[in-house]
Amino acid sequence: MKNYNKLFIGFGLCAGLMGSTTSCSDFDDINTSPSAAGAEYVKPHYALDQSIIDAQQNPDVAERTVVYNWASAARICGEMSFLNIGRYNDGYNAAYFNQVTSWLKNATLAIKFADEAVNPSEHEAAFFANVKQFARVWRACLIAEYTDTFGPYPIEAFNGVNPQFNGVEEVYDFILKELKEASAAIDTSVEPTEQEGKSDPAFNYNATKWQKYANSLRMRYAMRLSESNPSKAKSEFEDAAKSTAITSLDDMFKVKEYGGWSAWDGIYTRSWDDQALSSTMSNILVGLGGIAVTEQRADLAPYIKGMNYMGMKFDQHYAEFTDNPTKQFWMDGIPENLDPRALKIFCLPNDQTAANFIDKGSVKGHDTHAMADKEGADLVKLDAQFTWNYYPVGQRGAWSDKFSKNKVAGNIWDTGVLLGKNYCDSSNERVWFAPWETYFLLAEAALYGWSVGTTAEVAYENGVKASFEYFGISQYVDSYLNSTAYNRVGTSVKFSHTDEPTNMTVNYVDGYTKEAKTMTYQYPDASKILYKGKKLNDQLTKVITQKYIAQTPYLALEMWSDHRRLGLPFFDIPANETTFTGSDMEPYWSTASYTKGQSWNLYPQRMRYPTSLKNADPAGYNQALQLLGGEDNIMTPLWWSKGK
Repeated sequence: MKNYNKLFIGFGLCAGLMGSTTSCSDFDDINTSPSAAGAEYVKPHYALDQSIIDAQQNPDVAERTVVYNWASAARICGEMSFLNIGRYNDGYNAAYFNQVTSWLKNATLAIKFADEAVNPSEHEAAFFANVKQFARVWRACLIAEYTDTFGPYPIEAFNGVNPQFNGVEEVYDFILKELKEASAAIDTSVEPTEQEGKSDPAFNYNATKWQKYANSLRMRYAMRLSESNPSKAKSEFEDAAKSTAITSLDDMFKVKEYGGWSAWDGIYTRSWDDQALSSTMSNILVGLGGIAVTEQRADLAPYIKGMNYMGMKFDQHYAEFTDNPTKQFWMDGIPENLDPRALKIFCLPNDQTAANFIDKGSVKGHDTHAMADKEGADLVKLDAQFTWNYYPVGQRGAWSDKFSKNKVAGNIWDTGVLLGKNYCDSSNERVWFAPWETYFLLAEAALYGWSVGTTAEVAYENGVKASFEYFGISQYVDSYLNSTAYNRVGTSVKFSHTDEPTNMTVNYVDGYTKEAKTMTYQYPDASKILYKGKKLNDQLTKVITQKYIAQTPYLALEMWSDHRRLGLPFFDIPANETTFTGSDMEPYWSTASYTKGQSWNLYPQRMRYPTSLKNADPAGYNQALQLLGGEDNIMTPLWWSKGK
């Protein structure tokens, strides 16, 4: 492949890193080539540092990769009807492809430079040997990111030969082998100098933390094989679980964000993106844990609505063709109970008291929109301030006669629940691996009967506790863990509570006549969901539901991967009234799809390779598709996916 043959280092470490602690030394000297600078100046940690920094994604790549694709597919945000309905943009895919291959190249160079260090001191020899292992760990993470996004990947990339693509199964074998070997080879007695430590934005080159990261990653990627190769998943996971892992907030792999147009920016910082709560996310958060909103925010009491109230029904302004159990309702207030993390991640319209409030228009626009008639005149004007409303997944996927008259949701930046300011202003730390993920992985493994040194319940509860600690809400965790209250898709928190939900009578208001009415609320039909367990409230559903919430919003790719692997948590079928023209989902989705039940071809499975790969290396591209086992489109599942 032509892309992979070149060995150019586009580092530029010293430029434009406001607030960076990166060590530059004589690094500018090697912007031409390593040999021109002299090998003694090429430090392996410089290359690894740059790979980590660039992988945070500059705003151009982050918007096109995370917001439009990963977060869309993961249902973090609802208005971005892009990958979640099988849509793609070749330019967006190329932007990510070009970047991730650059990050991988620099990680590989770090390994090369460690092996070829010239006349290192005694300390450098020991430190560089560790850096090599850190680079192997980091590269394994990036390879997984690439292959979980596109599919087949050339394992021998950047090694001076024209590499052949490898199938996803072979790539995962390589990833797991690299992580095992690298973890074992790390010497935790080696401490970096102060200057060396500054060039690692995640761990300051703390060897113990890197080793824990390697072991946790190995558990993550071993679990990825649970449906495709369960015996290998079990053996790899059990072996990794014997070692130390990320189990405290102090051990998190996270990288500080900084403002400005660089890779240091947060991944959700483009102000023109709505990043509105999705129907999927809302249904998971509402009611889960039985904690009253007023326990966190007593000032919101005037806006609270009981849990048996659905809101105002506007069946002429929202699409019907979805299995979303809360479809066609607009909530004229806030549900009585929300998962306590809900208002830490998202913010309400015009809630200027909230520390995480972001104004994308709601301060002035919260009461300026209406449900319109067919001529476009206001039919029912609504005030959205202090209301909990989502954007229906798929609603922007095609023109809709009903939705074209919905000026309330159509201006969701004024009227909807949005991702909080702290995720949108580069003031946070991007999370790559956190303790809750380790615990939820252990809980899942224990449910399968694997030997992991803990019970599923203990690991599950530790995962929830770690997430609550991260958000600063540990005072609610005991009550939360004992809750048997169901969310809108029939899942509760208490681990031992596995009773399936039963339909119930709820209240609502006819949005057009203002008449108070009742109806039978129907939870999703478990016999028609993707999840093979065909349950809404079994213990695996609880584990993955909690993992899903805890990973929001930084670990979007992992959230999407869990759904591709298990069909969990519950993702409603995309809603619209017409076909998704131009979408890879178009041959499969119809207005009757929701009546037949969920199927894997109603959910995105991967991103397409960019046409630049096909044009540059037709043979390699064709080899990749042969290994993929299907067409180069979004609906072709990866080897480890349950949809396979």
